[in-house]
Amino acid sequence: MQKGEALQDGRMITKELFLNFLACHTLGCLMLTGEISARKPNAAEQFWTDEGLDIHKRARALFPDGILVESDNISTAAQNTGKLIDDPQTAVIFEGVFIAGRYIARPDIMIPQDNGWRLVEVKSGTRSKQEHIDDMAYTAMVLKQQGIEIPEIALLHISKDFRLGMPDRELFVEENKTKEVSERMKLFIAQSGMIEKLADSPATPKAFLKPVCRGCPVFKECMGKGIENHIFELYRLGKNKFIDLNKQGIHRIEDIPDNFGLTKKQKIIRESIIQGKAYSDRKLARQLARVKWPAYYLDFETISTAIPLYPDVTPYEQIPTQFSVHVCNAPGKVASHHAYLAHVQTDQRRQLVENLMEHIGEEGSIIVYSSAEKTIINSLSRLFPDLENSLMSLIKRIIDLEKIIRNNFYHPGFHGRTSIKVVLPVLVAEMSYDDLEIGDGGAAMAVVARMAAGKYNDEEVKTIRKNLLGYCRQDTLAMVRVHERLLEYVHNKL
Repeated sequence: MQKGEALQDGRMITKELFLNFLACHTLGCLMLTGEISARKPNAAEQFWTDEGLDIHKRARALFPDGILVESDNISTAAQNTGKLIDDPQTAVIFEGVFIAGRYIARPDIMIPQDNGWRLVEVKSGTRSKQEHIDDMAYTAMVLKQQGIEIPEIALLHISKDFRLGMPDRELFVEENKTKEVSERMKLFIAQSGMIEKLADSPATPKAFLKPVCRGCPVFKECMGKGIENHIFELYRLGKNKFIDLNKQGIHRIEDIPDNFGLTKKQKIIRESIIQGKAYSDRKLARQLARVKWPAYYLDFETISTAIPLYPDVTPYEQIPTQFSVHVCNAPGKVASHHAYLAHVQTDQRRQLVENLMEHIGEEGSIIVYSSAEKTIINSLSRLFPDLENSLMSLIKRIIDLEKIIRNNFYHPGFHGRTSIKVVLPVLVAEMSYDDLEIGDGGAAMAVVARMAAGKYNDEEVKTIRKNLLGYCRQDTLAMVRVHERLLEYVHNKL
């Protein structure tokens, strides 16, 4: 094993660092030097991390003779891995540590073969993605630079056919990815020397605006610094238009020339920003007039887990666990509020549907904010054929408020987005999610999944249920107030 200075000064290049270097040299250097510190994961991200760890543990259980390389010291772990590689009695190695120059890799599973080692990467998704190929290509590159032959590379991911109660061997599907990974690895090897030089350089490379900047964690402190209305906020800004604007040095929406080929929606965003006020299309009034009263403002919350929580549920199937309904007889006039939250230790979708049908009425529009509610109702109609007609009648009454906003209204404060969390504080400044214990759908999903798995005591469950009901109620009340404010725009009251 090569150790040397890279181990001594701690500036190792991990898989994450390498892939970030490839995307942006500046980002890679800032991460390597610690100028960008790792952001604490939110509740949903931590849940997904924990799920991933459980999936890896289940995958390792498929190889009872395997040895897990464990050590707090990277040098010691690398040495122990080397001994396992050299031992002809080694059956399977889990999470070995391999170091080549500055590069470090920890393969999930390595299985000895006559002509080398079979590399197996474990992923908690249900299908292969390009990012998985990249992950495996990086690992294979480090192993190759260590002189280890990898004649076969496989991806082990979750099977959509798995159901609760099946043995763990039925949880996984294996795909041979040797060809794809080998091709990608060639590119990585060609870039590896250059990236090591960048890592050794005391200077941080100059950043250049490119499409990948849009999702960069430091965009606002880097290429987006000081730009309030960046061109990335334009609706569906295509690659060619981005390249054209970037070549002209135009990065602010308000600086785009009048004759530049924007779409109608992009022109609306530009004009709204230049004028510094909201834009409403003439169709907005007509779209809002479609609402029939009483109106039912509906929101579902769901859970989705890799390992199904209930029988006959597929991995990652969206399971509705609660709803909130605000009933209004006129704009902004709340007549009643109804809510349901399942006791999630069991599958209570039937009870949820029956409760919903009691409170949704037979006449009047159902106001939602996204296409999710329609998708959930469709899935419930398939699950309960005897309720199909009743549930499908709800579909005909649905009006998507977000779609109306996206197509007919824009405010400079939206900054290119139309989610309820963005729209609400712009249009209804007196309302906020900030004081809620649970303030987003990801956090709600995480605590519900843990509650279903029995991770909380009775007192904690009581508090969590109260917070979940408060969050879902806020979502539907937010729709009531946003709808009311849009009507005020239509009637020129603002």
